[in-house]
Amino acid sequence: MKVISSYNPKSLIKWLFPSALSMLASVCPGQDHQSTRKSSRTPVETIKRAHQSTESSRPANAAHMAALSFRDAARVATLATVKIKLRFDYTPIPLPDFYFEFFDQKFVGPYLPETQKDPTGSASGVLISSDGYVVTNYHVVNGADKIQIALNDGLDYEASVVGTDKAADLALLKINGNDLPFIEFGNSDSAAVGDIVLIVGNPLAFTSTVTQGIISYKARNIAQSTERWTLQSYIQTDGVVNIGNSGGALVDLSGRLIGIVTAIASPNGVYAGYSFAIPVQVVKKTADDLRRYGYVRRGSFGIKVSEISPEKAKKLNIPFSVGIFIDSIDTGGAADIGGLRTGDIITRIDGRRMDSRAQLSEFVACSYPGQKVRITFFRNGKQQEIPITLQDGKL
Repeated sequence: MKVISSYNPKSLIKWLFPSALSMLASVCPGQDHQSTRKSSRTPVETIKRAHQSTESSRPANAAHMAALSFRDAARVATLATVKIKLRFDYTPIPLPDFYFEFFDQKFVGPYLPETQKDPTGSASGVLISSDGYVVTNYHVVNGADKIQIALNDGLDYEASVVGTDKAADLALLKINGNDLPFIEFGNSDSAAVGDIVLIVGNPLAFTSTVTQGIISYKARNIAQSTERWTLQSYIQTDGVVNIGNSGGALVDLSGRLIGIVTAIASPNGVYAGYSFAIPVQVVKKTADDLRRYGYVRRGSFGIKVSEISPEKAKKLNIPFSVGIFIDSIDTGGAADIGGLRTGDIITRIDGRRMDSRAQLSEFVACSYPGQKVRITFFRNGKQQEIPITLQDGKL
């Protein structure tokens, strides 16, 4: 196990691993600042009522205040966001080995003090169904010996792991319950840079914390993977995120889920300006596969690619500097059978622009084996379009 003691603070990308919360607990012991009064289980109808008008209890300028408030979205998301409590059958190590499979070592700084011995931790998750399915991060539950989930009303449940997907850093858990509050899926494809978003989770041992920001960038690539395929496309926001937010909700102003919080850019593990979330389109597809099959089914193009840079465009004498350059093609793969060649430049898939590897990564994350797609590409300066049937990309 290699731990880097020196790092570049300008480029550090750090997972929000939950076990560090045990260290913070000694700093802020006791109850959270929010009320810990237990109540009866909150039913699905409570979330539905969260959008109902409460004009009679508002001041005269309520219409103006409502336009500036995110109260309804925060209420909906808070009810569906849970606290995940973990116990490990080993002492948490400073850095998990799989971390280096996702991020180059130059992005890695100190993770946990080697003196940290408490084999417990906590993080966040999101209820996505009334019968108890919960989405969180793979890195949250990886290696956990026992998992408990605390709902917003304070009730605790034992949780089981339905399935995990390391490549997308997602896990699906299950608790036994009915009529539980859950969040509706939004659409991360239609979300845009500049949109206001809320982040809900349990940072620094403070439960049900809501912060606000905007989408700063879409399809941000923060991964340096040695895997055949791993998700490289994240929603970047400036919403405040800290240790314990992993697995929490990124929601739009209607209270619908548009992402699962997974990482921050930081020199020391605490918020320093930017956070990253897995797009909900990826979350929906991954959770559905884990629920149905126990693993994730993805399509495969059978290609290795790089992005078109201005320098590469000049060298290749092409009039544009965006697109996906095919470096190599697997013999007998989907691209080979469909008629693509090394050197082709993919610009669209099913009409959707493909300007970067991150965008292609997100498309693959939401695809299925056997899916038929139309590829728009340039070859020898001419635009062409062909159909391709994706093959099985199971890792």
